[in-house]
Amino acid sequence: MAFAPGLIEGFYGRQWTWAQRFSLPGLLRQWGYGSYIYAPKADVSLRSEWPQDFSASHRDNLLMLGEHCRRSEISWGLGLSPAGLQANYTPTDKLKLARKIAAIAELKPDILWVLFDDLPAGNPQLAENQLAVVNDIRAQLPQVKLAVCPSYYSFDPILEELFGRCPDNYFADLDAGLTPDIDLLWTGNRVISEAYSEEDMARATALLGRKPLLWDNYPVNDGRKTSRFLHLAPFTGRPWQLSAWCAGHMVNPMNQFHVSGLVLPTLAAVYTSRAGYDPEQLLDSVLSSLPVALASLLKRDMTIFQRQGLDSLSENAKQRYIAEYAGVLHPVAEEICDWLREGYRFDPACLTD
Repeated sequence: MAFAPGLIEGFYGRQWTWAQRFSLPGLLRQWGYGSYIYAPKADVSLRSEWPQDFSASHRDNLLMLGEHCRRSEISWGLGLSPAGLQANYTPTDKLKLARKIAAIAELKPDILWVLFDDLPAGNPQLAENQLAVVNDIRAQLPQVKLAVCPSYYSFDPILEELFGRCPDNYFADLDAGLTPDIDLLWTGNRVISEAYSEEDMARATALLGRKPLLWDNYPVNDGRKTSRFLHLAPFTGRPWQLSAWCAGHMVNPMNQFHVSGLVLPTLAAVYTSRAGYDPEQLLDSVLSSLPVALASLLKRDMTIFQRQGLDSLSENAKQRYIAEYAGVLHPVAEEICDWLREGYRFDPACLTD
């Protein structure tokens, strides 16, 4: 099978609806993607309250999501953040984890990501505890493709500032304790990396002991700073040779579902077009699929939304934009109006979920 990127719904803040998620596998297939990981930060059943059972309605939604993926021939999975186990993994915890994994197994995912990102770290037993967790999951789900997000998932020094110094031999210990079929996730030189080179990927491979599974944080806009922008520009700085340098390429989209759909097709085109990839031509193609009035507005405003952002706009300018976009009946226009009205303002409380 040709190399195909995947999508990780892994952002903080305002979440997508289930109707949007159910429509996504068909779109991913159409765009040229091969996989979808459900791991929204607001789903506490997979994060802060992971030992709790899925509610009946949530389980039904996840089962339906898996069915939509299978119909569209998209591999699907979940991201589980077993908060607390990176610090202490007791026999009681082991039983709780086994119960949760049994519930996940009933959903029949193709993939499971075990996510230790954005959790307190720095303790000397970090790798030991994480390996014990992952290897227990592997024993329970032998046929499911596993990937692990380490506590330190980038060369970005901000991670040690936030979560403590990386323990000595952390990556060497992970590599030694994980079977070669288990991928390690990596965001690049920064948590949000502007570009990736062969040298970047070789450096990550040397550290991880295996090719990184790339977690690309473009066009995601879920942070205090990034939520003030709409990332509308096509992908650049991602050469098609990443298909040889990485174990895979997963992209984290925006909180705005329909606006994300203007950008996501361009990543798949990086790999299908290769040397012929032309971001400006792709942008014109994407805009041509929209109503003429909306395409004209976006062509005029996308640089402002992408580079200057909400905080650069006066109240009068915001109201003018809202009036113009509200005049177009289209979900992209609705999301832009909502963004302009502060409907996606960052809430620090989302980080505690």
